[in-house]
Amino acid sequence: MPLYDQVELLCQAITSQATGEGENILARAREETDRRLTETEARRQEALARTKAEVEAQARLDARSRIDRAELEGKRRVSQAKEAFLTEVFGQVQARLQAFRETPGYRNWLRQTLLGALRQLEGEQFRVMANPEEGKWLTPDLLAEVSQARGCHLALAADQDLPPGGFVVLRADGRVRFDQTFQGIIDRQREDLRAEAARQLWGS
Repeated sequence: MPLYDQVELLCQAITSQATGEGENILARAREETDRRLTETEARRQEALARTKAEVEAQARLDARSRIDRAELEGKRRVSQAKEAFLTEVFGQVQARLQAFRETPGYRNWLRQTLLGALRQLEGEQFRVMANPEEGKWLTPDLLAEVSQARGCHLALAADQDLPPGGFVVLRADGRVRFDQTFQGIIDRQREDLRAEAARQLWGS
């Protein structure tokens, strides 16, 4: 076979081999490209799913937070309304007590309450302190009557700082003080009165 023919056959063989290798390289490249595209799409879908889950979780947290705030605000407003109502109730009680002072029963209440307070205190000399308005009811006759029943000496002293209604008994040495003003009585029983009023009004 002439040399020219041998060279031609060799070139053809090389060309054929190169073509096959090129096709193999292209096929592998396409496979790699497809694989990378698949992985990229999978990561994208995963990122979308994660983002969606995070957004939904945050939305649930925000909704829960708004609900909690609304519940707290509702409770606060209910509590304020109840407090305002109880304040009004106590105001009405005070008004009724002040009105009680203008009834015939008030003098007897003063006598019985003063006598009861003195019986709980030791000593023979006491001051009965009261708002100046109380002089209308804490008369010398009433004080003398109580003094005789208790076996002690009472002196009335006006105190502008004391609220109207009731009195304060002070032992002569100033060491014992018994507050029987309307305000003092209510203050000592305020929590019990509030609890009872709440139970009657709201069952709690």
